[in-house]
Amino acid sequence: MRTPIDPDSIGFLINDLARQSRAIFEHEIEAANLTVTAAEARVLAHMARTGATRQHLLADSLGMTPMSVTGFLDRLEKSELVERTPDPKDRRAKIVTLTERASDILIQISQAGRKTEQTISEGLCPKEWDVFYRTALQLRRNIADTLVTDQKDEA
Repeated sequence: MRTPIDPDSIGFLINDLARQSRAIFEHEIEAANLTVTAAEARVLAHMARTGATRQHLLADSLGMTPMSVTGFLDRLEKSELVERTPDPKDRRAKIVTLTERASDILIQISQAGRKTEQTISEGLCPKEWDVFYRTALQLRRNIADTLVTDQKDEA
């Protein structure tokens, strides 16, 4: 017996929006002729958002494997856009920090992000976009709260 699946359910919709938005962002990054790939740009943008962080926590928050993030960080470190230093609390762990050199490229990444937002919000009036944005923020808070509660329950 087949179980009906709604292709427009909120789960599919959010996944489709994320995947398609990422494709547009990747196109904007490529069009900008940056010295980093779209995936590296996402790592840099995330680091600008969170600040210095442990390498494994960066991987977790990006939803990537530690091995994938390590490869990106190796290239970004070679380009002097990030630096990794031992965590003073745990010498086995590495803290990843943006360098001053990353500032210019982050401006370009931000511009690509704004172009992406303009593209995906086309046809919406500012009020509609604001309602969507505030709703998305609330959904993110709800999800984060649920995940924290679940983690506490498991402990």
